[in-house]
Amino acid sequence: MIELALRNLEKYYGAHHLLQGVTLEVQTGDRIALLGANGAGKSTLFQIVAGHSAFDAGERMLRKGAVIGLLEQIPGAPPGLNARQVLGSAYGELLAIKEQMNQLEEGMADPAGLEMKLEQYGRLQQRFETGRGYDMEENLHRVCTGLDLGPTLLSTAFTALSGGEKSRVMLGKLLLQKPDLLLLDEPTNHLDVKALEWLEEFLCQYPGTVIVISHDRYFLNQVATRVLELEESIIQTYEGNYSYYLAEKEARRVRRQEKFNEEQKNIRRMESAARRMHDWAQRADNPGMHKRAFQMEKRIARLQKTPPPPRERRINTSFQEERFSGQEVLLAQQLFVSFSGQPVLCGLSCTLHKRERVALLGANGAGKSTLMKTLAGEIQPDQGVCRLGPSIRFAYLPQTVTFECPAASVLDTVRQELEMGETEARSLLARYLFHGEAVHRSSGNLSGGEKSRLRLCLLMQRDMNLLLLDEPTNHLDIPSREWLEESLSQFSGAILFVSHDRYFISRFATKIWELNKGKLTEHVYGYDEYRLKQHSAPVPPVFPAAVPPPSSPAHERASNKKHNPPEGRIPGAAIEEAILELETALAVLEKQMALCGSDFAALHPLLQQKEEWEQQREALYQRWIFK
Repeated sequence: MIELALRNLEKYYGAHHLLQGVTLEVQTGDRIALLGANGAGKSTLFQIVAGHSAFDAGERMLRKGAVIGLLEQIPGAPPGLNARQVLGSAYGELLAIKEQMNQLEEGMADPAGLEMKLEQYGRLQQRFETGRGYDMEENLHRVCTGLDLGPTLLSTAFTALSGGEKSRVMLGKLLLQKPDLLLLDEPTNHLDVKALEWLEEFLCQYPGTVIVISHDRYFLNQVATRVLELEESIIQTYEGNYSYYLAEKEARRVRRQEKFNEEQKNIRRMESAARRMHDWAQRADNPGMHKRAFQMEKRIARLQKTPPPPRERRINTSFQEERFSGQEVLLAQQLFVSFSGQPVLCGLSCTLHKRERVALLGANGAGKSTLMKTLAGEIQPDQGVCRLGPSIRFAYLPQTVTFECPAASVLDTVRQELEMGETEARSLLARYLFHGEAVHRSSGNLSGGEKSRLRLCLLMQRDMNLLLLDEPTNHLDIPSREWLEESLSQFSGAILFVSHDRYFISRFATKIWELNKGKLTEHVYGYDEYRLKQHSAPVPPVFPAAVPPPSSPAHERASNKKHNPPEGRIPGAAIEEAILELETALAVLEKQMALCGSDFAALHPLLQQKEEWEQQREALYQRWIFK
């Protein structure tokens, strides 16, 4: 079934023809990646499809009754709400029904009009069940856990959240609403690896249609079954995932180049023949020969010519390097760092050696950026020491790029920091895709990707043998990421980097540092082996053979009254911990059930245990999320 169809869509911004004759069909259940260079019009197309932006010509057709949900890059929400309320607004109608049901339940204590109240309650309950209201708590918990939306974040005013936290809350709200057509504009920004993997699984199982804009190549490869690319203001379609798109795009480019070359060869041959005819006609005074030559020239002009493949504007530069002696590049011993009395790094020690490329991984909030800033000297530790090896010179790229004088133009920023003339600075900036009037824009008003490119432009002119990179691919489009990877592949110094780009991590990391609860665990292998070991850990059996299943710690917590605080006074953290333990126990239980196959005798006690634990989890979650 066709969910969405666009026919010859046109969009202008002033004289700029952004979208030219865009035509596409989206089928129900499609999972589509929308690609294109920055500024190609991807977000504008999303706004048009969602009905938030007008277009100048063409048609937009949507399946009757289809509901569209759009995640924008810059989210907004009504003022005065905390994150929990914004998230819960996905169930606005169901929560209103639930409130009416609660009021009717309280009113049933009065026998007056009881029959009418029961009848009204029955209608509301039917609507509540039809809308899957009894699944609300489970769905909320699933999304909160998957996107790492903890109690502290949920109780915070939405307007006080960071941009990344707002994006995660709005993404969660949209996933709970489950629209027929889900439009996701850069949903992977600000998600750690665990949340990325959860989102991939969620979208692969999503019953509706998904169109996603992302620069995360690994994510696109896992999720997309079809690729649409906005190129030269029109849509090119590739019926496969991201890897298929890369291979097919190159094959198309080769075929187009070969066709173009053959056509140009034939045109040159015909033009040469026409010139010879004119020459012969002039020497032989033969008007008929001139006429034949003119006819050939008209034929050349009428030919349907294949345009040459577009030339991608690629950044072409590399890091300056300085040689160093010795094996030890960077040493940290017993680092303690805290903020507002809360420990972030707790006696952390690490050593970076010559030519190592280390990925620093950990959940959001684990302290990765704090450690990078401490190693770069921007934060002084409460205790401990950081020391560079002999003759080490490093460059640090922070996660949030700023400039000392944000009002200064791009050109002036380069001239001041690198002490070079205008001609030399313009030539350098052109290599980083800052052309024409772009060099006169103020550095503080650049986009995130442009700021990263400008900062890298400045860093790469300095001699160095150590790179400290905090989310270097953030905000970079795919061509810019590929350029950065090519530059780093030629760099022979040591690299320590933080990234959630699994393609980038897999390509470069020779070692993994995992940061958790202020401590560092070193894994002396690359990312692929690290992930394999993370997912292949032996799963303990739910219970030993021929022994009745024991209660899990979560079950004991929920059922053993003497370990629980009195009813109504359980702290939020204790409830959350109990829920997490129940979730862990249920996950193990489900694996054991899968091993039982169709053996009902073995499944029956497991099903009973599962039902009991799910009821306990729902009761706890009800108290946690709506307290």
